[in-house]
Amino acid sequence: MTETAAIPRPVAPPRRTWYLDRTLAGWTVLGWVVALAAAHLTYYGLARPRAVMVLESLTYLVLYLGLLSFAPVRAWITGIPSPHRAVFAGFVLLLTWGQLVVDSRTTFPFTAWTMYARPEPRQLVEYYRYRGIDAWSREVAVDPAQEFTFVNSAEIASRVKYIGRAVTDPRAKPGRREEARARLHDLLAALATAYGRSHPGAPLRSLEFMRYSWDYRHQTAAEVVPSMVMHIDIPEDRAP
Repeated sequence: MTETAAIPRPVAPPRRTWYLDRTLAGWTVLGWVVALAAAHLTYYGLARPRAVMVLESLTYLVLYLGLLSFAPVRAWITGIPSPHRAVFAGFVLLLTWGQLVVDSRTTFPFTAWTMYARPEPRQLVEYYRYRGIDAWSREVAVDPAQEFTFVNSAEIASRVKYIGRAVTDPRAKPGRREEARARLHDLLAALATAYGRSHPGAPLRSLEFMRYSWDYRHQTAAEVVPSMVMHIDIPEDRAP
């Protein structure tokens, strides 16, 4: 009798858990370049690329490539229908752009998570004050919270801090800085007018916007020297 030889079943090669698909990697690198270029143009304009931003973006690129190398993640992403996958990729790109820019007002709703991601470069407390000279040549402290009583003081402080940083930040684009200076000038003019209405006998003749920068690790509060950000003169014919 002739014995029939058993034909072995073909065995599929084991699937690798970690494998980087070249097509996905190429699209990921392209998205990374777009996000980095958009973030740099948004924050620095046409200035030279900043090493800190480039290094941070490389960290995200390695993270994304690592996730796409994991078979379950890769299978989930490739299983998404093509139009939906494009929307998802665009959403991740915008999140990366917002994380790199670190300017929540500009990139909202794609804001940066900065609580633990970035240490403060300096231990500084920045705040602003208003110093005026009235009609009797006396120096007076002007408080917007007392003049603009219809607005919450916290809202005023938040807005002033945002404008003040845009004016004094050397990294800000010139157009944005000039816009912030115009808004600050309008704020000081409105504040001087409000002060004149509440002090008709001694309206302001000039008003200065002062910036205080306190390095509390190495300075006492008494050692803080203010710097003048803007000075405006109020003509007498503008008195209310």
